[in-house]
Amino acid sequence: MNKTDSLLLISIFFGIFGWAIWQLLRYSENTVGKYSPLKISRSYEISAFQYFTKFDNLFFYYIGLGGLYLLSKVPDTFTTSVYLFDWRNSASIIFISLLFLSLPSFYLYLDINYWYRTKNIKLIYYPESKIVEIDFPEKIYTLGEGDIKHIEVISSGGKIQFGYSIYSLKNGESFILTDRVPGTWAIREYFKKILVKFTEKRFPLIKSGSFV
Repeated sequence: MNKTDSLLLISIFFGIFGWAIWQLLRYSENTVGKYSPLKISRSYEISAFQYFTKFDNLFFYYIGLGGLYLLSKVPDTFTTSVYLFDWRNSASIIFISLLFLSLPSFYLYLDINYWYRTKNIKLIYYPESKIVEIDFPEKIYTLGEGDIKHIEVISSGGKIQFGYSIYSLKNGESFILTDRVPGTWAIREYFKKILVKFTEKRFPLIKSGSFV
């Protein structure tokens, strides 16, 4: 690794770190601060840019770039001399590169799966009347106290989590919100008496047609 490569990787790392600090400050202000949906009327909807530049995404992009960088160095291990060439060097770099690339690939596969179930969904909170409006492209739900029968939360657990919640209503209808939809945490703050069931799945993929 030359000096330019080192400076590039360091710049990317500190750029990601600075972005994470800014996101944490915004999160605090929007949950318990002056812009909390428990205090003022708020609406939440995430854009593609916001979704794919979350801290977790930037972290895995960084790992992926590291894997691509290592893979680009494989040709440097080859030599025309049969006495100097050691296939184990090339194999080790390829193995580590693929390991680095497999983690972001796994993450992005689920992240894209969740994006299709997160985009174009808008949550609106009205704290004065304790009403939550959930706008799906195909339907709008207006929920008050007692409208939600129970919630089933399916999550992968761990530090890097993927999860979604199935909301079953007393009128027999149900819908799904992923944990990537911003502002979902406030639903349970609005309606504290809802029965919640937790299920852990190692790979919580949302299959096509899961929305009810």
